[in-house]
Amino acid sequence: MTLITLRQAADRFGISLAALRKVAAAGLLPVSGPPGATPVVPEHVARRIADRSHVTPRLLLPTAAHTNTMAVLRVDVAKPVPDEDRPYIGFHADLAPEHLLEALRGWWVGNPEKIARAGVLPVTLGGFVVAVLTGLGDWDSKLTGDGLTRHRFYARLAGYITDLDTPVNTVRSGSPEDLRIADLVLGKRLRSTSGGPIAYVTSPAHEP
Repeated sequence: MTLITLRQAADRFGISLAALRKVAAAGLLPVSGPPGATPVVPEHVARRIADRSHVTPRLLLPTAAHTNTMAVLRVDVAKPVPDEDRPYIGFHADLAPEHLLEALRGWWVGNPEKIARAGVLPVTLGGFVVAVLTGLGDWDSKLTGDGLTRHRFYARLAGYITDLDTPVNTVRSGSPEDLRIADLVLGKRLRSTSGGPIAYVTSPAHEP
């Protein structure tokens, strides 16, 4: 079996080494190597991921939403937080679904109406969709110690993956529409740029 370094894999994916290290730290890549050595991944795994398609936002936007813009939540590797209402923030493949939902649905800075408008919130790590929230329609707000108003959304965890190489939705008991949306996005690429966790992607009018 041929092995390549994480840096070589990151070059193939077109993402930074730091971003791919986060993907690996979140338990989504079969990284190996003795302590202190350069971590490596199987070349055939990297090849399959490098060929992964991109999300088509238009397919996720319900006609009733009357918008061609969708919010994207860009997260880091899950870590414990002192909040009483959520034990973690971020994503990790080993989190229980109930903890993952709480780690992803808030508290975020942004325009809550704009974030919730499409009713769908893809969650990306390293540019790949690792989870998706649906059913956004209402939220709680609070002023935090940093002087920012943050929002936590009422949402459903429509799906998440535990392996980027074979991205199968771990949630199988949701509504047909939730599962359809999850199958459309999980494990795929979704590029977005933002100075914070919330970013936006727009579906062009001519998008096929």
